[in-house]
Amino acid sequence: MANRTAWTAGNGVGLTWTTLINSADMASMGNGYTVLSSVAGVANGTNLDQYMDLSFKLAIASSTIAAGANIAFFIYLLQQDGTTYGDGQLTAGTAANVSPTFPPCGVFPLVAAASQTNLVGNITGVVLPPGTFKIAVQNNSGFALTSGTQTASYRTYNQNLNN
Repeated sequence: MANRTAWTAGNGVGLTWTTLINSADMASMGNGYTVLSSVAGVANGTNLDQYMDLSFKLAIASSTIAAGANIAFFIYLLQQDGTTYGDGQLTAGTAANVSPTFPPCGVFPLVAAASQTNLVGNITGVVLPPGTFKIAVQNNSGFALTSGTQTASYRTYNQNLNN
């Protein structure tokens, strides 16, 4: 049999879409605001998954999205003090009008079009760090999210090197 590489389900949540950021964390979040997930940190110290896909569906009042609008995601590592995530600017579950001091792990450009109410997208192949982390999302849509249901989920996977 020839050698080949194939995807394999992650050791953590695997290929099952799992809540990454609570809906309430993102509800009514303003444009330019960032929120750190209030979901317990993703523990990747034992599982050591390599990749993550992100999927989101956010709602806005019917609006015209301008060119350049996007939704950005950031990995906030748990720092050595065991309590601080990332640059320490954010409190989990509380949106703030700040930008993280480090690059995003993924940016999804939004379709520039009129009369949009749902912002839907995914980011694939995000490289995961070992250890515990949380995800933050930044709303760069040009509009506040509604007070209704907002979703952001993830799944994990690895590479299987067959001999």
